[in-house]
Amino acid sequence: MGEIEISMHKLKQKYIAGTKAVVGENAKEANTYMHWMLGKKFIVYPDVFSQKYFTDTEFFAKEIKVTQGEKFLEIGPGTGIISVFAALQGAKRVVAIDINPSAVKNTKINAKLHAVSHRVKVYQGDVYAPLERSDRFDTIFWNTPFGYIKHSNISMLERAVFDPHYKSTKKFVEEAKEHLKKNGRLLIGFSTTLGHFSILKKLLVSANFKIIKLIAETRSFETHPVKFQLYEAKL
Repeated sequence: MGEIEISMHKLKQKYIAGTKAVVGENAKEANTYMHWMLGKKFIVYPDVFSQKYFTDTEFFAKEIKVTQGEKFLEIGPGTGIISVFAALQGAKRVVAIDINPSAVKNTKINAKLHAVSHRVKVYQGDVYAPLERSDRFDTIFWNTPFGYIKHSNISMLERAVFDPHYKSTKKFVEEAKEHLKKNGRLLIGFSTTLGHFSILKKLLVSANFKIIKLIAETRSFETHPVKFQLYEAKL
């Protein structure tokens, strides 16, 4: 590893430590509270990844465009904001899957709050596990836990941000083709500041995704400057 690579590695580790500190602030929340985003009110449970501390949710909510009548799958909905907006944009069917049971409850209550619970179905499970083999979607989205780490002893809340050895990301990419419709799209929330895009790209290429393009990018300042990207991949 050359001097430039060592310097970049140290900087990335510094940013990861800063992000972990933000997760710690998120974890201090003891009560349910309300948060406004894009002119709409959302309920936030204390032990769920919160847009109060992480601004990327608003970025993705603005950038993800849903076609009227499409079927939309979100992995890791957290508070359910993206899934709710997908339904409000006209998605015929929205499915949201989260490994965190509190996030499942949080997504359900926000779907009810915005009168779309009849079109938003929420399940607890690991990535695609709750789905039937026949389930197919026009769009699959995940604001991936792009923080690459090697140790796996992390909390449920930390799993929303960190993915040991990209194990969950690998499953998300490799099994996506089983649940995408023909000409469907895989949307990936990512951060090249905290994550390793080279690994993500290898996973996509290995899974036979032919088209990988950057849809949008923004910069945030949580504890340090962070870039967030929305990528689209197609088979």
